[in-house]
This record gives sequence, C-alpha cells and structure tokens, in this order.
Amino acid sequence: MVRRMDFSQYTSVGLGRTGRMNMEMQNLTSKTLTQGLQAAFNLREFLAQEALGPDIGASVIEELFLNLSLLEAVDFCGASASRFKEAFAEVIHPWNPRLPQTIHLQRLSLHECTTLATTVFTALLPRLPNLTHLDLSHTQVTDSALMAIPESANITHLSLSKCARLNGENVVTFLLEHRAVRHLKVLNLYYDPSRYRLLSAIDVEDLLPALPKSLVSLNLTGASITSEHLYLILPLVSRLEELSLGHTELTMEDINAIFAPQWKSSLRYLDLTGISAVTPNSLHFSTNAILPQATSLQVLELSEKNVTGCAKLQATKRCGWSEQSYGRRSYLARKDVDDDGERLWKMGSKRWGNRKIPCNFGEVGGIYAYYGLGK
Repeated sequence: MVRRMDFSQYTSVGLGRTGRMNMEMQNLTSKTLTQGLQAAFNLREFLAQEALGPDIGASVIEELFLNLSLLEAVDFCGASASRFKEAFAEVIHPWNPRLPQTIHLQRLSLHECTTLATTVFTALLPRLPNLTHLDLSHTQVTDSALMAIPESANITHLSLSKCARLNGENVVTFLLEHRAVRHLKVLNLYYDPSRYRLLSAIDVEDLLPALPKSLVSLNLTGASITSEHLYLILPLVSRLEELSLGHTELTMEDINAIFAPQWKSSLRYLDLTGISAVTPNSLHFSTNAILPQATSLQVLELSEKNVTGCAKLQATKRCGWSEQSYGRRSYLARKDVDDDGERLWKMGSKRWGNRKIPCNFGEVGGIYAYYGLGK
C-alpha cells in the first residue's frame, strides 16, 4: 500500500546521459507517473521537485488535485519547466468544470515555482479549506488570492518569501485579519531588498505587535527595520526560537540588547547577514557582545566574510564557536550543545534556519535541503 511517493532525491543528470537519451527513456514519464498515481489510491504524500518538472503533464495534475481524495501533501519545489507550467494552467483554472469546489490537501509547497500563472493561485487557494502548511516562496501569488483562502484553514507554517506581486500593507492586513493564520508557528517573509522590499517601516510597526503568541520562527530579512523598531522586537525574543533580521539597519547596540537578561531570550538561531554594523570585532568586543555570552543561541548566520573573519580570531574558539557552511550560507555554531535541535514544528528536521516549509516528516535532504538550507 503506497502512502508516499518521494522524488526529492531524483535526478536525470549524469550517468553519461545526453538530453536526447533522457527524453527517449520511458521509465519515468508523465504517462508512467499517471499510471503510478492511479494505482496508489491510498497515497498521502507526493514529493516532487524541479528535475521532475518536464515529466509532469496535465494528467498528473488531474490525478493529484482531482482524483486522489486521501492525498494530504504535495510538494513541487523548484519546478518551473514549460510542461509543468502548461499542465497547471490547463487543469487549475477557474473555468475548469471538473475542478472540485473542495480539495482536501493539508500541506502544499510551490516553493520557487516561478512560472505558474496568477490564475493558478486564484483558482487553487480558495479550494483548500484544510491547509496547515503553505509555501508560496518566489511565486506569482497575489494579495486577492491570499485573502480568498478559506477561513476554515488553520495555517501554522507559511512562507511568502520573494513574492513580487504582493503588497506589504495588504500582506499585513492578511496576517492580522484572516482567521486562517491566527495560529502561525512559522512565518517566512524573507526578501532581498536590492530587488524588492515587502515591508515598509509602517508595515513593521503594524505587524510586530499583533503577531500570534504561537509563533516560534520569524524571518523578517529585508524588512525596513531600524533602531526605532527595537522596542517591538524585544518582547518577541522570549517566545521565538528562530529570528532572521538580515539586511536591516539595526546597530550592534540594538542586536546586543536582544540578549539582555530582562528579555529572557529563547532564541536558538539568529540571522544577521547583510547588516553593516556586524563585524567580527563588534560580535566579540562591543559592549555586551553576543559571542562571549552564555546565551540560548546555538547558530548565528552571518555573511561568509564575517564568518571567515570570526574563525580567524582566537576569541571565537575560546568562546566555543565553530565555522560552518552549507551551500551559499555561512554560520557560527556553538560547540558542545546538548540540544539536538529537533522540534515538533520542524517536522523531523534538526537543522536551524530552514527557509522552505516542509510537507513531510523527516530530516531535510536532497534538493529540499538545497532550497531550504543552502540558498
């Protein structure tokens, strides 16, 4: 009885194959995928990714969204091939009479599915009343599509990172007023401010005081945050375990204040990449500097330059920190930590700083690790 189809580690690259050879091989095609799905009527999870995109035709989308009534999770991380885009457009659109009013998926990841048309989100999101996990990172989702999510959904994990069609004020309204996001645990609003800044200073002032008490992971990288917002950040650190403040305009005095005893910080992971005030010396030798302190912090994400600079200082080793990296990202990690990092809200992962919403329980690996932990 098949309950999970996992293609997260699948690749057609290598083994001496040419593109023509891959096209001629018939082991994994839209046809065979469809046949497999038709035989797996008890399927609960379908985990795909970019390498599978060229093999996902309309018949595969129909099986997943129209026919498999027990399906709980679908992940299409990174898929953007033209056939994938066309298959979605053919099946998931408001004028398809076969599209059911209710699709019972609980966990959906379209992380970096950059080519999907806005009409896909307009048609799909209002039909998902049971959503708990939703990753729309770097997609063409719109404000109106978000607001059309059924109020019966109970979304605990949400990523709206790098969605250029979203408006900051409207996103804040959605987060503060929509009943589906009242119990958020993970919220990713990561943006590269050199390309698009979602949250203005006013948006930040409106959002931070009203964030749900359930929240444990918050990514605000790229938001317009300055020292004037520190009073809104400090009350959050006693309940958050992950906080990303990259590419903001905080000072070292602001950052060091996060770990002042009166705020009882529970942070295990902090991202300070792209903050001009952060240097190896300021992390060690400023007043109340972070690295020498005995705090809850286990992982500090920094630019590669700052991690390399810290690694050259004997003070870093004396304080119990070591240099680590994964993909394009660099960290300082505290050594000899008893906490293994596993949390129920991470769904089996032990790593900190994952920017991809998981759709299945288990350690993050393969292409999912690259997108969530390496980019």
